[in-house]
Amino acid sequence: MSYPIPAGGLAAVLAHPDDESFGCAGALALAHDAGATTRLLVVTRGEAGSADGEPDPAIGDRREAELINAARQIGLDEVSLLDGYADGGIADQPFDQLVEEIAAWLADRRPQAVITFGPHGVTGHPDHIVVGSATRWAVERLAESGIAPNAVYVISPIFDPGGNLFDLSVEEQAATHRVDVSDVAPRKLAALEAHASQADTADEIAALRAAIDTERPIHEGYTRVRPLVPAPHPDFDTTLL
Repeated sequence: MSYPIPAGGLAAVLAHPDDESFGCAGALALAHDAGATTRLLVVTRGEAGSADGEPDPAIGDRREAELINAARQIGLDEVSLLDGYADGGIADQPFDQLVEEIAAWLADRRPQAVITFGPHGVTGHPDHIVVGSATRWAVERLAESGIAPNAVYVISPIFDPGGNLFDLSVEEQAATHRVDVSDVAPRKLAALEAHASQADTADEIAALRAAIDTERPIHEGYTRVRPLVPAPHPDFDTTLL
């Protein structure tokens, strides 16, 4: 017998399978352990995630299965995939359509807070940028009806255990929240390892494993963009909910 998943909690809206494991697996795992509902909406199936970057439906099938495995490791209550958006081609579809689909998903689930991408999408990937923008527009549309999430955060990965540097936007660099995910880092690691088809996870896995083995603090960084955090904000906040 199945039961409906409670509304509220923490949701993430991202572009590809594995974005959640790189970006916000720790925060989602912590929210789950605290008793909050945790959900993920992914816009594409990641079918272009092959070595040559050519779309392959079989790769999409594999990555979808990897996503479900990663979600189990994190402790997600629900994972949803949109139809009709090609990996690497989200911008080719009508933007307003994507906004409406994300808004409908959020309106049905009413999360307290949403995580998505900022203006640079962390890596500059066009899919990340479009999904982040569409999610923020979706929230503004819901605000007109009084049902918007209480907060929107963008991923600000300035606390990468591997010391990677990204060409982030000013907004993404100005992290307002530093979430200590050390206690759930093994689950973040397992989620990354679930995406075995993706060679670019190797460096992140190695760095995260080294940080766990040496018992170094592990953090995820976020910037709250709705409502904006007043400046100056000299101390990091530590929780998203």
